[in-house]
Amino acid sequence: MKKTKVIVLRTAGTNCDYETVHGFRMVSADVDLIHINQLIRGEKELSPYQILAIPGGFSYGDDIAGGKILANELKYRLRRPIEQFIADGKLIIGICNGFQVMVKAVWCRARPDCCVPSAASWLNAP
Repeated sequence: MKKTKVIVLRTAGTNCDYETVHGFRMVSADVDLIHINQLIRGEKELSPYQILAIPGGFSYGDDIAGGKILANELKYRLRRPIEQFIADGKLIIGICNGFQVMVKAVWCRARPDCCVPSAASWLNAP
């Protein structure tokens, strides 16, 4: 049986990336811990992976707003590969600050089906 390939994204301020890697390895996934700059520079690609995990923490110190800087990096520097990842039906999990990143990158608003079912109703709440 082929192992599921998981990419765990890390950047300044993420602090549960190693735990996330460990959790996926406990269920026999093939996991790579990759810094966002490796994706931006084209050293690594999203396409070989089935799951993108954005771990929790305080990405970039949450200096502007929770997850905003990382969301902007993903939205403006990696938009095409991430949109293709979603279009291919692959999964993205955002843990704590990682979920804030997903919301601020507008993935959940544009594609509520890529988030947990309750997120769709939460995002449309007044």
